[in-house]
Amino acid sequence: MFYGWYIAAGGGALSLIAFGIAALGLGVLIDPMREELGWSLAAISLGFSLRSFEQGLLAPIGGVLVDRLGPRKMILTGVVLLAGGLLLFSQARSLPVYYAASVIAALGQSLGMGLPINAAMMNWFQRKRARAMGIVAAGRGGGYFIVPLFALLVTAAGWREALAIVALLIFVVGIVVALLVRDRPEHYGLLPDGETVPRAGASTPPTSSLIGMSVSAALRRRAFYLLTLSTGLTAGQSIAWTVHQVPHMTNTGFSLPEAGLVVAIYGGVQVAVRPAVGWLADLVGRHQLYIASFVLQGVGLLFFAQLSTDRLWLLPLYYLTYATGHAIWVILFITAIADHFGPRRFGTLQGLASTLTMPFGMLGPFLAGLAFDEFGSYELIFSIYAPLTALAAIFVILAGRPRGDFG
Repeated sequence: MFYGWYIAAGGGALSLIAFGIAALGLGVLIDPMREELGWSLAAISLGFSLRSFEQGLLAPIGGVLVDRLGPRKMILTGVVLLAGGLLLFSQARSLPVYYAASVIAALGQSLGMGLPINAAMMNWFQRKRARAMGIVAAGRGGGYFIVPLFALLVTAAGWREALAIVALLIFVVGIVVALLVRDRPEHYGLLPDGETVPRAGASTPPTSSLIGMSVSAALRRRAFYLLTLSTGLTAGQSIAWTVHQVPHMTNTGFSLPEAGLVVAIYGGVQVAVRPAVGWLADLVGRHQLYIASFVLQGVGLLFFAQLSTDRLWLLPLYYLTYATGHAIWVILFITAIADHFGPRRFGTLQGLASTLTMPFGMLGPFLAGLAFDEFGSYELIFSIYAPLTALAAIFVILAGRPRGDFG
């Protein structure tokens, strides 16, 4: 089997644990922290916003380091920082310590989780890029199963002890995955997608992972900024939804275990759908499917805003629209950069794009927290985020189709 698939499986395993705990699972801690520490929802949400700010601020540095040092070293660094940040988080009894722990954990996520794994996938795959990302994204989707387990752990052991346990788990899994990862196929006599070197005189030679635009050339193209804007609009609501989905459901009549079950079912949908849409995107065209993802998410977010125990009939519609659109988006917003500009400087360009989307990531969860403190409900803010997400499709259309030799 082509070694790139082993790297994809390892990336999916690390994404399952890290995303399930450090992104989705932290929403489970909001109510226990409010009860023990007496902090407002806005103050707690500011910690998530600081994480988005720090991740966006350091993303270009992380991108340059990934391109220069390679994914393996960056994953090792990120695992240590993320585990350390979660351990500090478990001891937080004041807002400054909580914010410091949020920043350290975010630094670990920024340097060692998403970007290095994604860069490895862009290096090892070209024609099958969405399929490979579908495997990694399925791991992230499996992270939703971690939420109810984490909720049970928090209920049984307490939120501080639960954080210490998962910090150790992330450290162990992360080290194993880092040892599995290889930076580029050319270093091992291979080519992307497992292609072989063609015979002399072949008309279409396989493409190397070293091709692509320079950073300066990519930044002179309007497509870079249009793609970044579409990602920012969607990422803002996505982060807010990730952080506040459990509090929204518990506020509309769901118990914490019931909300965890809804999240777990959503994760099951993601695990099943993400590899399938990755395969479909490579088959019918990644660009067209990417446009559809924004519309589906916008419609689905409206269903989620109205969801309550009195309107359970909205739940399958929410899964059908938002879950499908989200599954497509989490795969293709990564591949879009490599498809348009090539994999050679993917890490740097993805890092720069993350910085430009930072304001959206900061405002998304913070505004949702403010809206709840003001109105006692998330319905209005999610209803506002829905059309903004659908609007992002227009920017992808204006960016145009990617170049065939890169995608």
